[in-house]
Amino acid sequence: MKDTVIGIDPASTRAAFVAIHGTKFHVVSYPKLGPSGAVACAAAWHATHEFLESLPWAAAHVHAFIEWPVLGRGGFRSTMVQAFTSGAIQGALHERGCTVHGANVSKWKKVVVGKGNATKPEVAESIRGQWPSLHRAAAGDQDLHDAAAIALYGLGVVED
Repeated sequence: MKDTVIGIDPASTRAAFVAIHGTKFHVVSYPKLGPSGAVACAAAWHATHEFLESLPWAAAHVHAFIEWPVLGRGGFRSTMVQAFTSGAIQGALHERGCTVHGANVSKWKKVVVGKGNATKPEVAESIRGQWPSLHRAAAGDQDLHDAAAIALYGLGVVED
């Protein structure tokens, strides 16, 4: 039994999860957690538990890599709300015994794509080139592409 690595791309009202276990992977997107705030946080907590329960394999241990919130287009308020959702996800992961790691957006993009300021299409193209079947499973969902890239970044960290 080997470890599983999960990449998570959270936002204020949605979350995308990609788990990698050896050559297998499992992807789930939760595009509508509900309105931001307590409702979205509770839904994110439940979604995290649901995702972990849906993993189709047994793992020795789970390492979860979650993208840290970054100040972006939505400004400070959006970043704070994203941080709340991220915290709910991290709490659920910790509660289930996962090792939780933060993933700086510029760092995972630099490691996986080769460019710290990679665009969303460049991230998707990188996933297509590195793991075509995972790219197909993401079915054009950019959040899942990002979560897949974060999981690939996590694999490198765990293997080091």
